[in-house]
Amino acid sequence: MLHDKQATVLMEEMYMRVSIEYTRPESRSEICDKIGEVEIDLDVRPEVIHRRLENNAGTFSVEFGGENYICTRTSGEFIERLLKKLDIQKCEYL
Repeated sequence: MLHDKQATVLMEEMYMRVSIEYTRPESRSEICDKIGEVEIDLDVRPEVIHRRLENNAGTFSVEFGGENYICTRTSGEFIERLLKKLDIQKCEYL
């Protein structure tokens, strides 16, 4: 079952991802807007994947890694800023 604005962070060597679940349409819009704000703030363009799982629910995944983008301190800063802007106080780490 999905939860509204619940985040999970996955970190491996040279790879970092945050997935944020949403269950309300207004949360979907807020998450999308805040991702865009942090991209502009840090001048970083990570891979962003949106998956709609139900009518009003889904996930956003923001990924850093692979051949085109090396995971750096900026990746962690991006995720921290995003979670702060979304007022997500804690998240699960995998």
